[in-house]
Amino acid sequence: MRTLLTIVGVAIAIAVLYSLLSFNAGYERQLSGEMNSLGVSLLAVPKGCPYEAASLVMHGGVIPKYLNESNLQTIRSTTGVEIATPMLLQQFTDNGTSHVVYGIESAEMQKIKPWWKVQGRFFTDDEKKVMVIGAGLAEQMNARVGDSMPVGQAKEQFIIVGILERTGGQDDQSHFLPIDEAQRIFKKEGKINTIAVLVKDPKEVASVSDEIEKIPDTQVVTMSQISGTIMNLVGSARTLLFSLIAVAIVISAFGIMNTLLMSVHERTREFGMMKAIGASGVDIGIMVMIETIIVTTAGGILGVYGSFVGAGMIEKFVRSNIPYAPVGSLITADPVLIGECLLFSVVLGLICGLYPAFRSSRLSPMEAIRSEFE
Repeated sequence: MRTLLTIVGVAIAIAVLYSLLSFNAGYERQLSGEMNSLGVSLLAVPKGCPYEAASLVMHGGVIPKYLNESNLQTIRSTTGVEIATPMLLQQFTDNGTSHVVYGIESAEMQKIKPWWKVQGRFFTDDEKKVMVIGAGLAEQMNARVGDSMPVGQAKEQFIIVGILERTGGQDDQSHFLPIDEAQRIFKKEGKINTIAVLVKDPKEVASVSDEIEKIPDTQVVTMSQISGTIMNLVGSARTLLFSLIAVAIVISAFGIMNTLLMSVHERTREFGMMKAIGASGVDIGIMVMIETIIVTTAGGILGVYGSFVGAGMIEKFVRSNIPYAPVGSLITADPVLIGECLLFSVVLGLICGLYPAFRSSRLSPMEAIRSEFE
């Protein structure tokens, strides 16, 4: 029973270790993916809180402030700008489900996101009552090319002319409309939430940003700034999470050592008899070490498996303790990380088994037999 509890203790420590390390790797991977999925060098947003605005753009939120088309023309004429394309982000509710709408200029957006592939076709900017939707939304709504879907609070019917192939980001759950149509249906004529800017030379991002920020009521945020700010925000939460790992490992190590010492004490006569029939102290020490490694490895395997079973619950807990989390699953199966955690469980067994193995190897046959009768 004591051995079983030790295995469970190791399993809990390894489950926490794997889950948090996997979450950390997945967080950085997904965050980088979200940055890259925008396909731009920087975002021009209404003056206020640029990082919140950028977060809303990435996750499909509605920015409560607006730029106008004169801002767009000024940015397009800025030296060093290759592409500047406007976006209007809005939301509407249909049957209790929230839908995200991006009003875009199709041709310009395809230049920024050349990896976009669509089943059907993209719309042209002058078309009416047409849209492209993400693959995730199409599956959710059981929609196909040629079907119509309601958009906006007026439930105006729009024809689906294309379904965007999966990108792994917010695009999969979004509606894409010609920007003029989005402005019309949401009564935002002449207004845009953000302007996505692609700079000709990445080395000129800073100078272009400075020029754009000279435009009244306009603020600029670069992708590297967003990423750096978010990573700084989650730094303290990450420290807390890794503290949990350390506590779990220390508790597990004490549990392993306690179990081994009790086992050595209970098996004193057995070890003495083994020495009496010719076993050396080294033989007994190796046997204790092997048993320890078996216990910790079993705990490691159980812990990795447990982290997969409880991944959803663990991810939900961790997400609730950090200020920003990218979309998508952050805890995934990583063969390298699995191997590292199992190796750690073996190393943990070796470290915790050293003193019990040394103590058992030092027992003399006479002391062992005498202790049995005391």
